[in-house]
Amino acid sequence: MALLISSIVFIWITLSGYGTEGSKESIEQSLINDLLKGYNKDAHPIPEQNKSQYMVTFGLELVQLVNVDDKNQIITTNVWVRQKWRNLLLTWDPEKYGGIKRVRINPSLIWIPDIVLYNSADSEFSGGLEKYKTRVIIDYDGINAWYSPASFRSTCPIDVTHFPFDKQTCTMKFGSWTFEVVDLDIHADVSPLHSTQYVKSAEWDLLAASKKRNVQRYACCDYPFSDVTIEFVFKRKPLFYIFNLIVPCMIIMSMVLLGFFLPPESGERITLSITVLLAMAVFLQLAAENLPRNSENVPVMGIFYITVMIEVASSLVATCYILHIHHRNSGTALVPVPGWVKVYMLNKLGKCLGVKKPVTEDKYDLSAEMDFKKISMMKRELNKCDNGSNHIRTKLLPDKLQIGTRSTLSSPEEFCMSSSTNSVVSTFQKMDTPQGRNDHRNGDSNSAKTAQGVMVMVDSIKRRRQIEKNQEEWRHLAMVLDRLFFWIFVVIILLSTIIVLRRGV
Repeated sequence: MALLISSIVFIWITLSGYGTEGSKESIEQSLINDLLKGYNKDAHPIPEQNKSQYMVTFGLELVQLVNVDDKNQIITTNVWVRQKWRNLLLTWDPEKYGGIKRVRINPSLIWIPDIVLYNSADSEFSGGLEKYKTRVIIDYDGINAWYSPASFRSTCPIDVTHFPFDKQTCTMKFGSWTFEVVDLDIHADVSPLHSTQYVKSAEWDLLAASKKRNVQRYACCDYPFSDVTIEFVFKRKPLFYIFNLIVPCMIIMSMVLLGFFLPPESGERITLSITVLLAMAVFLQLAAENLPRNSENVPVMGIFYITVMIEVASSLVATCYILHIHHRNSGTALVPVPGWVKVYMLNKLGKCLGVKKPVTEDKYDLSAEMDFKKISMMKRELNKCDNGSNHIRTKLLPDKLQIGTRSTLSSPEEFCMSSSTNSVVSTFQKMDTPQGRNDHRNGDSNSAKTAQGVMVMVDSIKRRRQIEKNQEEWRHLAMVLDRLFFWIFVVIILLSTIIVLRRGV
């Protein structure tokens, strides 16, 4: 008997609880049915007598800047959209419906404002049911709130003048597409445009964000339209472009400076300059893919690359000119260095740049005048030999005649022996022997020919000495120009880089 009573009580409690839960669900269901009974979602949400009180507040919070398309001038953003309005046709008394003060309804069943993004670049509709998929929250007093995440592609004029140190100001304009300001007045809410939910971009920094309400008249309609314009200011992070575009370009350009330290005899200076120029051209082709394609303004990076190309090409021209100066007097023709070049370039400028004279040139400076004087004396003595003066012939051929080893000549005989001409040496040696003197007495014509050959050899040595000295002067001038162009290009490269990059910053 007790077991039967317990079973009856349990069943009664269970049925009572079930009935209570079912009653609650039926209350909300009946509430929604009552709200939508006879309701037309296309009707204006406020009666005619209260139309002046109708207003929609619009808010937006930036969550992420996804992409900035410089070429097409389009930005892609992820945002949270917040819309609020009052629908007096959807109100109820909570006491009549079990204290329910809020319901959530599919937006396709009620009236919603047709607020869209005016400057949308998306092929899909930028508002309404096509963009927002969440439910509308309805309070008992008629306040409707529609919160939804969305992704927008909007147009934005991109100014690449200071790329990659540029700042971009982009706007997103939201407004009703069919309701004029007399029917629907849009205001901006007071919520912040970004918060801790904002995901920082790897390429852009968000500097500022603001919003304001605008009223603008269009040619289509009699009354103006109201909108909420949201403005974002972004600054590009230049580290990627500095590391991948500017630094490699500077390294390639610095190779040009090394060309001024290569000796001209190596024959690799032109090759190095041309190789650097070709490497820069290839690098520019690769870097052009990262540059914004915009014909309205020339970016700072483009000016930087053009400047680098001009500097590399100029270094090639300077290298060719220096090589021309280095080999200026390489033939038999004697091309003297102008006097003003010796004074200002070789002496003054060379000392300022720390360019020392070649060692061989110092030897020529010390002994050239003395040697040339003794050459002239040798000619006079040989002319006397041709006239048959035996004592002069004997003077010219002393017993100590041998190949000289000193850097300067103390007598005409030593000069002849230091000329490194084996034919003249052998001739004088034969003349110094008894057999040679006997042969010389038997044929004065051979002596005249020998004297004439010595004079020709002396003239040749003198001219060769002058050509060698002149060659050393031209080579010295090439060394001075090498050092001069090196410092000129160092200054030009530094100044151009600083000026161009400071213009961007």
